[in-house]
Amino acid sequence: MEKSSLIKNIMAVAFGTLMVLFSELLHTPAILFPEILALLTGMWVMPRMPWKVDRRQIPVLMTVCAVWGAALSRFSPLPTAMTIGVAFFGAALLLLVVRSTLLPVLSACILPVLLGEQSWVYPVAVLVMTLLLVLGQMLLEKLQLRKPQPAETWHWSGREEALRWPIAIGAVTALTAVGVAMGVPCVAAPPLAVLLSELSFRESPAAPHSLQIWIVTVCCAVAGALSRWLLCIHFGLPLTVGALAASTMAMVIFHLLRRPFPPSAALALLPLLLPERLISTYPLQILIGTTVCLLVATCLRWSSEEACAAHPSHQ
Repeated sequence: MEKSSLIKNIMAVAFGTLMVLFSELLHTPAILFPEILALLTGMWVMPRMPWKVDRRQIPVLMTVCAVWGAALSRFSPLPTAMTIGVAFFGAALLLLVVRSTLLPVLSACILPVLLGEQSWVYPVAVLVMTLLLVLGQMLLEKLQLRKPQPAETWHWSGREEALRWPIAIGAVTALTAVGVAMGVPCVAAPPLAVLLSELSFRESPAAPHSLQIWIVTVCCAVAGALSRWLLCIHFGLPLTVGALAASTMAMVIFHLLRRPFPPSAALALLPLLLPERLISTYPLQILIGTTVCLLVATCLRWSSEEACAAHPSHQ
């Protein structure tokens, strides 16, 4: 690993670990936001951000969706699965309006609903951490550890998005309903909604590497579950130690398999928030959920390609 890459990986692991440390010191689980490791991967570790977005928008978009998710968790009278569908719809609509592909916003609004998090500390923590991530990215550019990346705008196709988003929302809602009913809610873990949405883009640069992404995602889930079970449950060590181990293993997995993928990183930290009863089956839940989401994403991508081939003027 190059020195610059090593420095960026160490910084990402340190940031994720400090987040969990502050959560434990303040006895505030709402501060623990697994998607931060996904944002760290995209904003600090990867050579280029995989999202089309102006980085100044990142704290705003992430915070708006965190508030949306916390509000739905607190006030929605609907069942969990339907509430998640509403959360997903709102976040997708926001991305379309601002023409951004910052897909981690999906996880920001789904997480509090799935876990029943109602504290307003959660969106405040998301705002503070994303602001720090933007400042950190600027520092990396100043130190020439990362090349500056101009802001990009997503020029979406109405025909394609009218097909993609309803099916993606329906798939995540249905998967959540089945998972909650069977007591395995992590088959619809929030980062999997991000994974499905990313890989369903017709021009997704990650899509040709779906098999590698499947392997990376499952390995990160195993790393997170193992860190939580062995270090925190079996040996009784603080969650901070588990976060350090899980984050480090995620970065090592990305390096060894040469396929950093932000949603997979978030799945390495998610076990720190889960009840102990879910940890033993967590990797299997993620394996099943990832497989379903990859299949749906592949079908959506093929459908979009066929639609564009039939109507080339809309490409």
